[in-house]
Amino acid sequence: MSLCEFSDRARRRRATVNLSRVLGCHRTTYNRRWNKLRTDFLRRHDLLSFCNFANESTTTVDRENNCHEIPSTVLPSTSCTNERLLEDNECSTVDLPCQKPLSRKEKINRILMHLMTSTYLSIRDADRVLNEFRLIVPDLPTSIRSILRTCTSVQPKSISSGVYYHLGLKTSLLRYVELWLCTCDFDSLQLYINVDGLSMSRSSSQHLWPVLGRIVAPRLSDVFMIGIYGGNTKPAQFNEISADTISEIKEMTETGLLSVRFNKYIAIKLSAVICDAPARSDVRYTVNHNAKVGCDRCVVNGRRLDGTMTFPNGEYTLRTDDTFRNQTQYIHHKGHSLFESLPIDMILTFPLDPMHMVYLGVTKKLVTLWIELGHKRLKNMNSCVIRTINKLISRCVESTPSDFPRKCRTLDYLSVWKATECRLFLLYLGPVILQNILPKPLYINFKCLALSMYLLAHPKFYNRVTESDRMDLRNFLREYEWCYRNMRDKVQKRHRRNKEHEQSFVIKDITVSPALSTLLCKTSFLDSITFFFITF
Repeated sequence: MSLCEFSDRARRRRATVNLSRVLGCHRTTYNRRWNKLRTDFLRRHDLLSFCNFANESTTTVDRENNCHEIPSTVLPSTSCTNERLLEDNECSTVDLPCQKPLSRKEKINRILMHLMTSTYLSIRDADRVLNEFRLIVPDLPTSIRSILRTCTSVQPKSISSGVYYHLGLKTSLLRYVELWLCTCDFDSLQLYINVDGLSMSRSSSQHLWPVLGRIVAPRLSDVFMIGIYGGNTKPAQFNEISADTISEIKEMTETGLLSVRFNKYIAIKLSAVICDAPARSDVRYTVNHNAKVGCDRCVVNGRRLDGTMTFPNGEYTLRTDDTFRNQTQYIHHKGHSLFESLPIDMILTFPLDPMHMVYLGVTKKLVTLWIELGHKRLKNMNSCVIRTINKLISRCVESTPSDFPRKCRTLDYLSVWKATECRLFLLYLGPVILQNILPKPLYINFKCLALSMYLLAHPKFYNRVTESDRMDLRNFLREYEWCYRNMRDKVQKRHRRNKEHEQSFVIKDITVSPALSTLLCKTSFLDSITFFFITF
């Protein structure tokens, strides 16, 4: 073994030790994690392994400039690669003879970009990791911002109530298009947009309203930021925030998204704008959800009883895209939204949010009624039943797998239950632990709701049982009125709240946009935004 080969091997080993030290793990643990990430990445993108990159970095510059082909011994066979891509990505592969072969530096940049986007590393830590990689490949950039193509400057837009920064939608879409076109061929993209607000801190009045996006077809992308608004209050005019985004969507809808590298146009379709009820009314310029004509799906007139806006039972005329654009029920509108300039359905493109309506709304309401019945000793309920339910929930916590992001707490913490806890209780824990605890009418009513929502959330069953689920939800609402008619009789007997009234319309949204069964919760978007803040 020559001294040069020994020094190269020692240099690579020293870089591996330093990388594992930066990441806070042992060298063997780092190697195991790296090999798994490398295997997954190679299977997805069909690239060279990291070892070949490191070996190529020790060659001369002349060999780097002359070698443009990937050795056949490194890459798997074409047939195996195509079969794997068909199974993993569910789209057909295509040969692109006009595509230039990627250089070694571009391939390494892709691997580093994948590591950065798949792990929540800050910019500072990522720069440390990159500096260690440069010991192996010296021609890498000095900052991770160059690999991520971070915008160096964003022109702020002053609006009436704050400042808006538009980062751009086209650049994010083009990044995923060029990455995916390397392995499969497609002609269109389906896009989801989320608009919602959050407070910066409890002791400050500053609000943050991000505009987030996500590609849902032909593949599922990560959540990316389109723009962000900051101010002491929420935006006074949402058209000022959405103007730049809508202009980009309108341009790409008419002409398509051009990939210069592949010389191909990709059709863009806005499939859904996901918001909660207050944000949905602000974006569409309609009255609030607790107004007299606040229902987003029908023209029912509500009635305020005991300080709560309720809606009478029955079937009413449904809103359509034409009636919304023509503002047939003019008291339902407060103005014209810029989204009306897009070729979308102004009713179905703004789906109802089951996270707030079903999980945080109806589920919490049912459990609250059980606690009230137990305190008042009505419907064969008492405090012993509530204590028994708490004990069973505590036992389930020990065996709840890590697949669930949160473990369900007892009913004593009902007021601070998160949506994931309500979902876990409704779909999984409740139908089992309540079977011999609740009175039979109350349990059957709860089980009807749980079964309907479980089938609608299931990725295989949602499109087969929509009509039966619609009947089950209607039966749930009728039995709900009968089971709890003695509780707040004036409200519950002939009227429903907004969340219970709009619950039956969720089925149509899931039927139109199947992916909504798993992506409707806004937490899937807002949880991802933490990545943008911890990196700076």
